[in-house]
Amino acid sequence: MKLKTIITLLMVLLLTGITALSVSAARQTHHGIGTVTAIDNKAKKIELKHGPIKSIGWMGMKMFFAVEDAELLDEVEVGDKVDFDFIETRDKRYVITDIEAQ
Repeated sequence: MKLKTIITLLMVLLLTGITALSVSAARQTHHGIGTVTAIDNKAKKIELKHGPIKSIGWMGMKMFFAVEDAELLDEVEVGDKVDFDFIETRDKRYVITDIEAQ
């Protein structure tokens, strides 16, 4: 094989690997347990008081999350204890992908 062809193949493999890593990092799912403290249906957000979330290095806190699907907000009420999954988007928003009352 010619050196130019080998270098081209290596570049393609490297770029493919970097793209795959950034997509998987952007879609890493984190899991938390908390209590619903507020629901804003209009803004498609929910406020949770949650415990520590080791996968992202957070201690317990109270914060708002966006929801991926507004119908998720219909499944819980203020005061419910919940298990939830969320992702961090590329623009550093935290978006709940699944939530379930305990």
